[in-house]
Formats: sequence, structure tokens, C-alpha cells
Amino acid sequence: MERADRRGIVGRGVRVGLLMACPAVLPWAALALGVALVEFLRPGGDTRLAARDLRYGGLLTGGSLLAGVLTGLILAGGLALASRVVTRPWGLTLAGALLGALVFPAEFVVVAIGTDGAVAQLGTTFLAWPVMTAVAAAHGSDIAGRTRRRSWLWPTGPAQGRRSAPVTAGAAPERPHRAS
Repeated sequence: MERADRRGIVGRGVRVGLLMACPAVLPWAALALGVALVEFLRPGGDTRLAARDLRYGGLLTGGSLLAGVLTGLILAGGLALASRVVTRPWGLTLAGALLGALVFPAEFVVVAIGTDGAVAQLGTTFLAWPVMTAVAAAHGSDIAGRTRRRSWLWPTGPAQGRRSAPVTAGAAPERPHRAS
């Protein structure tokens, strides 16, 4: 596999990994940061509680981003290997679903650490598991580079790994000669 292809697969995998990880955790991080702000600003507020909530918000945000990148790397690596064997897009969809289902529990660890094991937050994250597995399945063929159905995964500029030729002033475009 060419080096530019590998970078493209990794980039697409990380984008999908972040898409899988962040919606499940970032609402809880925003809630923790909001509670910390209220606790800090209200008269007679507890600064220790505000500091703890601020720490939880940071753990949830950083942990979510880290889990998203790791999820994306695992998706990219697994789908790159699967694309060598599987020839049909539905096979890559199935491989993406399987990988997504296997790596999503990393989010449970992030939520458990960032919320002290709060049941409501863990339950909501559990409900997001099949949805995020479907997200990984839907993007599997695009991550592997077999289809281009999701335009947001593909760069719009010059091809990755290639540089465009410099343009010089006064250079006219070449015109093909007509055969007479």
C-alpha cells in the first residue's frame, strides 16, 4: 500500500473515530464544566466541588478525544487489513461494524472515570453503543478507500502526498496540436 494511501486511511479512520467518541461523552463534559462554573460563581459556592467538576470536565474532554483517536486508528488498521481480503463493500461494512462494536467500550472507561461511575451517564453511553457501531459500519467502505459516498471524509484540495506544480507568471496553458 502506498504511503499516501495509508495516511488517507488513517486520516479518515481518525475522523470517524472522533465522530464515534465525542457525541457520547462531550455532553457530560459540558455538563461538568457548567456545574463547575455555577459552583464557582454562586455566592457561598464550594470551590473544592468546582475544582472537582472542572477536573472531571477535563478528563471527559481529553479522554473522549484520546479514545476517539485510538478508535479511529484501530478502525483504520483493521479496515486496511480487511480490505486486502474482502472485495465487496458490504464486507467492509460488516468489518467496520465489528471493529466499532469492539472498540466503543473505551468510551465506558472514559465516562466511568470522568463521572465516578454515575449510572445515568453510563446508561446513556450504553444506549449510544449500537448507534456508534452503525456509524462505524456506514463509514467502513469510505475509510478503506473503496467508496467515496461521504464527501466530508475526503480532502478537497490537491491529492494528499502530492504537491501541485508551481505556477509561473506568464506561463500559458498548453494547447494540444490538431492533426491536419
